[in-house]
Amino acid sequence: MDINQQYEAYRNQTSDELMETLLKLTAEQKQTGEMSEGKMEEIYAMLSPMLSESQRKRMREIIIRLNTPN
Repeated sequence: MDINQQYEAYRNQTSDELMETLLKLTAEQKQTGEMSEGKMEEIYAMLSPMLSESQRKRMREIIIRLNTPN
C-alpha cells in the first residue's frame, strides 16, 4: 500500500480510531520483530526536527503509549 492509499484508508478515522489502529499495528510489528522501542526512537529522531513543539510532544506521548504493555 503506497502513502496515498494509506491516507485514503485512514483519513476519515477519529483520533481515537487512529490510535487504536496504531496500537494494533505496532503490536503486530513487535511480534514479528519489525518494530522495537529503538526503531520508534529512530523515527522520532528523524521526524522531530520537522515538527512543531506541540507535534513533538504529541509524538512523544504516542511513543510512550505504544511502548506501554497492554
